[in-house]
Order: sequence, then structure tokens, then C-alpha cells
Amino acid sequence: MPLNVYEILSFMGLLLPLTLSPGPVNITLAGLGSANGIFRSLSFFIGLSTSALLIAYFGGIGLSHIFLAKEGVYEVVQYVGIGYIFYLAYKFFVHHPSKQQQQTGSAHGFFDGFLLTSLNPKFYVMIAVLFGQFLNPDKTNLWFLVALFILLLMGSQFVWLAAGSTLNFLLKAQNIQRAQSIFFGTLLAASGVYLLFSA
Repeated sequence: MPLNVYEILSFMGLLLPLTLSPGPVNITLAGLGSANGIFRSLSFFIGLSTSALLIAYFGGIGLSHIFLAKEGVYEVVQYVGIGYIFYLAYKFFVHHPSKQQQQTGSAHGFFDGFLLTSLNPKFYVMIAVLFGQFLNPDKTNLWFLVALFILLLMGSQFVWLAAGSTLNFLLKAQNIQRAQSIFFGTLLAASGVYLLFSA
């Protein structure tokens, strides 16, 4: 068995608080669920998950340590990521619910989700720390850890997407949906400001 029961519970105990807490990704998911519903937000969700899967795998084989060790790389990715968070907040601010938009789908697609995870240097650090604690020296449990990590991450993120979608279902009026977009855009922008000043 790649990990014993206690190690699995310990891994989950470390990961779940990180993935369930409100942050730019989860706020974006709740906002998209609220504005577009689950189905029209799936491409963004899949983009997040694809990027997370690749980072988890390559982080597990040691590339995240190389990435983090390069002088200035962490800071560059951090500031580009913060800029991208502001861009996503802007997309919420200019979002106007209409029948046409509901038919054409989410304004945030696969590439948006892929970039949001890829441009988050703290995600690389989380992978390095988690996998550093649980990965065997010979890396024989790498795929087990990656699979467990992705399942827990996707489950946590889907909770936020579904919570936002529940708002969409309960509050159908366009003026209320517009207020929700502004609310989530403001939360996302506030996260960006916090990250900028704590960088």
C-alpha cells in the first residue's frame, strides 16, 4: 500500500483546510457558479484541475524545487499571478447577465482556469511541502499521492462552485445576478490587493 491509513488521514488533514479556505481560486469558482451555473463553468474548472494535475506530478518529481530555487522566478510568477487575479476581477465587474451570455456560456474558460493555478506560486510551495512530507524517496507512491491530491482538490473546489450555483438557482433576477458579479469581483480584487501588499 503506497500510504497507510494514518498517513492518508494526515495528508487529508493538511490539505483540506488549505483547499477549502476562501482564496482567489475558490472565490472565482463561487462567482462563476453564481453567474453561470455549474455546467457553463466546467471548462474553467477543468482548466484549474488540469494545471493542478501537471504541477502536482512535476512537483512530485522535484521540478518545483528547481523552479522555486531560481532567483527571482518566484517573485515574477507571484506578481504576474496577482495581475491575473485583478484581470479576473475585472471580468466579473464587466459581466452583465443576459440570455445571450447564458446561451454562449461562461466568460471564463479552460485557459483562464489553467492560468489561474499556473500563476500561483503558493500552489507550487504547497506541492513541495506536502509531497516533501509524504513522497517515498524512490517516488513509488507518486501517482497515488497525485491522485489523492487531485481528488481532494477537485472535491473542495467543486463545493465552492456548487455553492455559487445554488445562489444562481435561488436568485434568478438579472439585477441580483449583477450585484453578485460585483460582489465576487470585489472579493477577488481585495484578495489581489492583500497578496500585493503581503508580497
